[in-house]
Amino acid sequence: MHATDLQLEPNEASDLCRVFTPDELARHGWDRAFVTVLDETTAEDALALLVHSAGAALDGGWSARRIHAAAGLSADKTEDAEACAARDGYIYLLGSQFGKKAGPLSAKRSWIARVAEQSIAGDGPVPMEIVRFRFGLHRAVNDALADLDLLPLGPLGRQAYVEATIARGQLKAKSWDGTVRATDHPINVEAAEFRANGNLLLGLRYPVTADGHPVLVELENVGELFDDPGAVPRCGNVWILGDAGSVEAPAGLRALDTRGGDVFDAVVGDLDASGKSATVLADHPEGAAADSEHIRFELPPESGRVVGSKVVHHFGDVRRVEGVAVDDEGHAHYVIDEEGHVALRTLVFD
Repeated sequence: MHATDLQLEPNEASDLCRVFTPDELARHGWDRAFVTVLDETTAEDALALLVHSAGAALDGGWSARRIHAAAGLSADKTEDAEACAARDGYIYLLGSQFGKKAGPLSAKRSWIARVAEQSIAGDGPVPMEIVRFRFGLHRAVNDALADLDLLPLGPLGRQAYVEATIARGQLKAKSWDGTVRATDHPINVEAAEFRANGNLLLGLRYPVTADGHPVLVELENVGELFDDPGAVPRCGNVWILGDAGSVEAPAGLRALDTRGGDVFDAVVGDLDASGKSATVLADHPEGAAADSEHIRFELPPESGRVVGSKVVHHFGDVRRVEGVAVDDEGHAHYVIDEEGHVALRTLVFD
């Protein structure tokens, strides 16, 4: 396992996705390039590009730079980027849809954005389109999960995330008032990747099933959300990774990647970081127990619920594994939040 310290500020990186064709990489003298997102800033300042010099060994030759975007009227109205994915010439960023660790849910975290992939290779600000959901994705995911047996939302979580959000919407007569309902679960999206059919697969860190298994939900109309100002998110299939996580150590999704088709690499791990007064863990202390693992699974073409997975790598005492991307040679790259810095680690397979 090779490790490289990435000079990125703020030091909170999430998710990882591969970008650029081989020809584009070669024009710049690179052989690998990834995008990650930084979650302690606005969407327009959240992108970072990680590149590797062609011919350099994998334990060196890496560099990172921030990509600044122009978001127009949506500037300064978003926060907490947690997931990224690339398809058909665009890079997509997704807010967590969640809230701070003590709640309430935040409309500033309820968004999706995209930039043209080609635009990030140059210098200067790049145009960014942002769709602000105002809890519309929260509503669509909760409706999709309605008949699923989920880990019960504890009293602290219900008060901090659901009741407090509803009260704020009513008190301030927010446009989204009524979108969050008393029976809802807060959702924390920390991973995203496209299926072969064009649906965006959302990996939830929270909630998980009552048996502690990770949950994925398909967002069906990504293109429509950008093309039609009146469109609302529409979610379809729900998937459960039935052999990841357990009642004693529930596991949520932290990262997703695919090299095509419907075979996915994922990182699963704890439901929230321990030692940071997280409301989720106050209700469910067992949510801090799951170790981080790199797993692989395949989704069948038909709709369904439970799929199996296999473990690719166990991270031991390394907890904050935030992103995964597998290159064309089969080597796995991970972005990891470590104390005071962001690290890119590469697992080289013989």
